[in-house]
Amino acid sequence: MRVGVVGINHKLADLNLRELLAQACQRCFMTGSSTQDEHTFVLLTTCNRTEVYFTSHELAATHSYLLQILRQEVEDEFDQKVYSYFGYDCFLHLARVTAGLDSAIVAETEIQGQVKTAYEKAVNCISLPGELHYLFQKALKIGKQVRTDLPLGRGMPDLEHAVYQAGKHFFKMSKQAKILFVGASDINCKILAFLKSKSLNNITICNRSAPRSHAIAAKYETQILEWQHLADWYYYDWIIFGTKAPHHLISPSNLPNHFLNQKLLIDLSVPRNVDPQLGRNPRLTLLNIDQINRILRVRKQQMSHMLVLAEDIVECNARQYVDLFCNKQRVLPPQKGRGPS
Repeated sequence: MRVGVVGINHKLADLNLRELLAQACQRCFMTGSSTQDEHTFVLLTTCNRTEVYFTSHELAATHSYLLQILRQEVEDEFDQKVYSYFGYDCFLHLARVTAGLDSAIVAETEIQGQVKTAYEKAVNCISLPGELHYLFQKALKIGKQVRTDLPLGRGMPDLEHAVYQAGKHFFKMSKQAKILFVGASDINCKILAFLKSKSLNNITICNRSAPRSHAIAAKYETQILEWQHLADWYYYDWIIFGTKAPHHLISPSNLPNHFLNQKLLIDLSVPRNVDPQLGRNPRLTLLNIDQINRILRVRKQQMSHMLVLAEDIVECNARQYVDLFCNKQRVLPPQKGRGPS
């Protein structure tokens, strides 16, 4: 298979470097500018990883071209922190990613939807070669099979539990705490629903899209803060950020000279929504995605047996699908367009 990937994730790089690479990839490889000469790219970016999947007639040339672009965009040294996979190894990697086996919160379910969204955005904007269709379709199928066959993560602490525990520690879980969600991402909605299940009802949603804000407010019975009034965030006690904004949404310049109550800010985004310098303010406690993930380290230990079974399912299916693709290519000439489902 003529597919490859260059990526960086939570295992190899700290948040600062991941943020720089995420911003660079968003500038260069976002959908709409994902076909350059003979190179075709699909960008997958989450809070814990940024990966560029690609195909071309010369994978080595495309790989070099991609790294050259990133070196022009990022001043910091990153070559020793990124990974590259080709052919079967690339297929296996995406299958593991989609199944949640490569996640900071192992066996999380959100990554399946994030991979699907990245693929669908690319399909809707550019004509993908058959290799990339096959790669994403089959990886998504493997991820779904793993979750169907095994009770991975069921009943285990998840990201929403970690966020809740952070708030519980900070506020002693006062029902009066005023909570603001900035962004209407799937994970923000999942956390919102979880907090509601814990009888935390003083919740407000602030999102760039007004219709989306109103839909969420109606579904979860929350209040709305209009996006143009985001500068009023400090009127809330607990602010949870989860947007795809490529820059900081709040910074020290947005901070009033005086406010009375302690604030808890949780920034789940990469690139970060909150300027890290705000964490220096003695009245602000700022937690980023890496700090939240540390709360859930015990999860992997408790799932060790199931993870071995999941790895077996992924590896077996990955080998079968790659062999099937290669056998078909020996019979049929390569075609562009939507690949087999």
